[in-house]
Amino acid sequence: MTEGEERRLVASPDFILREIGGEAVLVHVGDNELFENSVVSMNETYAFLLKQFETPTTIEECLEAARREYEDPEGRLEADVRGAVDELVKLGVVNPE
Repeated sequence: MTEGEERRLVASPDFILREIGGEAVLVHVGDNELFENSVVSMNETYAFLLKQFETPTTIEECLEAARREYEDPEGRLEADVRGAVDELVKLGVVNPE
């Protein structure tokens, strides 16, 4: 496990995950101009990952939860989860604790 995997990440308080009409949406409530006045539709996987970071969580803990939740017949789960988490961090939706 690398140092980056040991650090805990947590969902930004600038975003709220809600379910509206059976669809997961991310509502921006902060000052990030990129998302100003935005509501972003989340697919099931991104919503699942974001829920993992409602409390401080490591990437490895997130991977363990994803392995319990999803089948991985093609062996892509780890790469997909890491890529999605990287994207959430870059967008400021998930931040280091």
